[in-house]
Amino acid sequence: MESRSPAGAGRVGHRAAAAVPALLVAPLLLMGCGTVSSGAETVARDFVGAAAAGDVRTECGLLAPATRDTLEHQRGGPCETALARVALPGGTVVGAEEWADRAQVRTTADSLFLTRTSGGWRVAAAGCVPRGEAPYICTLEGP
Repeated sequence: MESRSPAGAGRVGHRAAAAVPALLVAPLLLMGCGTVSSGAETVARDFVGAAAAGDVRTECGLLAPATRDTLEHQRGGPCETALARVALPGGTVVGAEEWADRAQVRTTADSLFLTRTSGGWRVAAAGCVPRGEAPYICTLEGP
């Protein structure tokens, strides 16, 4: 009696083996779709979180140098003291747009503007609200 494998059995095994790499690659491709934050978005999230926790040292560390200098000059004191007197709306990060070395991050209550520095993304302005066609007005901003 001759032993034969069912018709197409060799092809089924081949198809299953070819499908495995595709199954492994698909999750890697999907990781970049909406679940990974941009650098600016991550810094904004850290800034907003620090503000909510009252962690002015972390907030000051995330400010762009020019913004920090302006804050200290206008409020007449070190960043930590000056920033503790600034009321920022905070909120939850809902989106970000980046353009080369600039970014805008929107929260549920605010917009932040960030700039890319040698130390990475830093907050250039916060507590910003739109005014139609006029520029945003910001509670905290640099020159």
